[in-house]
Amino acid sequence: MGAYKDRGSWRYQKKNAMHWDGVRRTVRGTPDINTKAAALDAERRALELVAKPPRVAVPTLDEWFRGTPGDDGEFNGRFWKEWVVGRMNKPSERRSKRTVYTLHLHTAFGHLPLDKIGVAEIAKFRAQLVEKGFSRKRINLILCVLSKPLKYAADCDLIPKAPKIGLLKAERPDIVAWTYEEYARLLTAAKVEGADWHVAVCLAGEAGLRVGEIKALRWREDVDMVARTITVNQQTCEGHTGTPKGGKRRMIPMTPTVYEALRSLSTIREGFVLRGPTTGAAKTDGETDSMIARICRRAGLPVRYWHTLRHTFGTHAALLGVNCWRLQTWLGHARIDETMRYVHVAEFHAREMPEVVRDAGLGVADQDGRVLAMLGARASVPTNPLSENMPAKRRSPRLGSAGAHEHSADSSGSKQRGETKLVSLAAMGSEGGDRTPDPAVNSRLLYH
Repeated sequence: MGAYKDRGSWRYQKKNAMHWDGVRRTVRGTPDINTKAAALDAERRALELVAKPPRVAVPTLDEWFRGTPGDDGEFNGRFWKEWVVGRMNKPSERRSKRTVYTLHLHTAFGHLPLDKIGVAEIAKFRAQLVEKGFSRKRINLILCVLSKPLKYAADCDLIPKAPKIGLLKAERPDIVAWTYEEYARLLTAAKVEGADWHVAVCLAGEAGLRVGEIKALRWREDVDMVARTITVNQQTCEGHTGTPKGGKRRMIPMTPTVYEALRSLSTIREGFVLRGPTTGAAKTDGETDSMIARICRRAGLPVRYWHTLRHTFGTHAALLGVNCWRLQTWLGHARIDETMRYVHVAEFHAREMPEVVRDAGLGVADQDGRVLAMLGARASVPTNPLSENMPAKRRSPRLGSAGAHEHSADSSGSKQRGETKLVSLAAMGSEGGDRTPDPAVNSRLLYH
């Protein structure tokens, strides 16, 4: 009908006007000014208003991401529940997002509505991270955690579009792996700590298992001593058990070393392979982390954690000539370019092969069998003797103190008796130290 005059007053009416929810309804009203032009203008504005959905209040990043954490400290914002939990992010991914948000994003953006976080605000935040001296990789990790909730907010029509994040160009870090001699020292040191920890080191260094996969490995379901294979079906992190990284299981053949290590365990072959002595429960994150650090110290090497053993397996397998597609299957990589990193390291950083490793592959026609035999022979690489008793971890005495004199006298006495003492943690440096000063260690970390 449009604008019309009724009893001296101008009005407007539009039948079957399409509303934002797809339903046609009549729109009518009276303009503020009693003229035909005002009625037509009021009709136009009314039609525009009903065509748009009602505006929803935009939440802040804190409300969207973190919500109101419960007694257990778990986030419960809409993004967290629908994206992080709903997409079944693994416990390690949740821990990473939670840590990044708490340490960096909460202070910078937590109080801002999502539509107020733009390119300028993100650029200012990125500049602050650069001023703090963070690496490019760490800055990109923080920015990626910020990017996902903004993109999901745009998908949910809470904001018109997500701002551009602008990641920094960063090269992938070099692979860090143990040399043949260092790996043999770690196996020897692990035996001193116990047969179960020797098996754990073998599973990482002889089969390339991640630490979470080692903790979740079960005898009946995952270990086939007849076929000599290990099947990775699950992993454990922070007490939560789920699928392996990538969501796919994989099968790895045993080397002679890991087979003999598993065979030597005196436990009943039920439940977890690596477990507590009394309860039978899987080892915790703290137990495995502290033990690998202890094994490194006993071996007189810098403290490196379990993933370095996985890198060692991949690097040595590439050095020994494994097919890259076979190595991808063993390591469980989703993309071949991940595996090719080990192949490129082997090409450009070739090392002299120990005689015992070379001889182990002689006469083996099958390529995979030859590589497995040579990998298993690394445990027999000659090494310098280790101390059977590792000194307790303690604070080094200050120079000039009575404890320092006693420590010096004890060290000199040991040398006179011809005993080999491991260097202390303070002498080697804390976690992430560059090199060990132990003169008994002649080799260096590969590619570091």
